[in-house]
Amino acid sequence: MYFDDLCRFANFYTSDMHVAQDAVQQVFMGLWEAQTDFRQINNVKSYLLKSVKNQVLNDQRKSDVLKRLEHEDVANAFNADDQLVGKELQERIEILIKALPPKRQYIFRLSRHEDKSHKEIAALMEIAPKTVENQIGKAIKFLRENIYKADN
Repeated sequence: MYFDDLCRFANFYTSDMHVAQDAVQQVFMGLWEAQTDFRQINNVKSYLLKSVKNQVLNDQRKSDVLKRLEHEDVANAFNADDQLVGKELQERIEILIKALPPKRQYIFRLSRHEDKSHKEIAALMEIAPKTVENQIGKAIKFLRENIYKADN
């Protein structure tokens, strides 16, 4: 009697007739399980429309929460993978830095880890700023050439 009208009404919110029919069916099942006495309801159609609307909105909220949780799970999995890859990469870089000649390694660490300028490093080591620049360039070239060789 009311099923088709309620399904069309629910479809307005869902844009999917199967989802709308499920929502209407859930409302009828809920009413039957609660043994609702329709004699106490003044306007049955209005009551059913409101019940269907609430059912659809609750289902959509649950669906949105599940989608958000699934998205967060996927994002967390990617973040964990990224952190692992980042840690492995950092370990490889550290091994390669240790393979540099001692003075080049020292210059590179001052530049990259202690954020010293070429001029500051040159003054500290009593060498020309151009030498610092050349040594950092050679260190970076060495790292670039060797960073992924361990993968093969």
